[in-house]
Amino acid sequence: MIIGGAQQNTLYTVEDQYRDYQDEVILMTGPTDGPEGTLIPRAEQGGFDLQILPHLTRSISPLNDWRAYRELIAALREYQPDLVHTHSSKAGILGRAAAWKLRLPTVHTIHGAAFHFGQSPVNYHTYIAAEKWAARRCDRLISVCDAMTDQYVAAGITTRDRCDTVYSGMEVEPFLTPPRPPEEVRRELGIEPGQIVIGKVARLFHLKGHKYLIEAAKQVVEAQPEVRFLLIGDGILRAEFEARIAELGLSDHFIFAGLV
Repeated sequence: MIIGGAQQNTLYTVEDQYRDYQDEVILMTGPTDGPEGTLIPRAEQGGFDLQILPHLTRSISPLNDWRAYRELIAALREYQPDLVHTHSSKAGILGRAAAWKLRLPTVHTIHGAAFHFGQSPVNYHTYIAAEKWAARRCDRLISVCDAMTDQYVAAGITTRDRCDTVYSGMEVEPFLTPPRPPEEVRRELGIEPGQIVIGKVARLFHLKGHKYLIEAAKQVVEAQPEVRFLLIGDGILRAEFEARIAELGLSDHFIFAGLV
């Protein structure tokens, strides 16, 4: 359970259901693998049941995916929930398949599309076919924004009348009352007074748009030589982004803050 928008959305939902509504909740997730950081320690402090399925990994692996599917069936059969709520692409497909086999009511939240332009045609159409199959095996779809619904409807995965939009909640207190003054943080990052800072907060991952920012940065620097680009977050594409920035001769203008 990495630090990411979909994962935080899921964890916050579980925390609220358990704490504010006294619902009996079990959170099933896979092991954390990757540089993005982990939400597991926070989940372990939540008071609700947490079950880590060892084969529910991020990468596609037919053998591990089959094992994860069997683990989900076993866990759901033991727990017998009134409702199954699945998230993310691969976990969402496996979770819906397991819940459907046991005839359990299911909803799925669409945080982002696993199919997108730039993929190989095989991957693109395989993901769409899998999402179509899974969409027919759940009772309702929830999108975090209308654009996600539009994308799924346009791909023929579902119909608009089966979707509801529920925006992601977030913890705003750290932004309203930051623990440190901005001037101190700027000094620590080596940002001089008066320098313009363009910040982006996101995992260093496909679909987050970093590559467009990096390619546009050269023109921005030509117009504003003192500008600094602050990338907050980490991910599997960090080395690739750093190499491209170096190719453009912009290394002095980019700051990788990592996880904060």
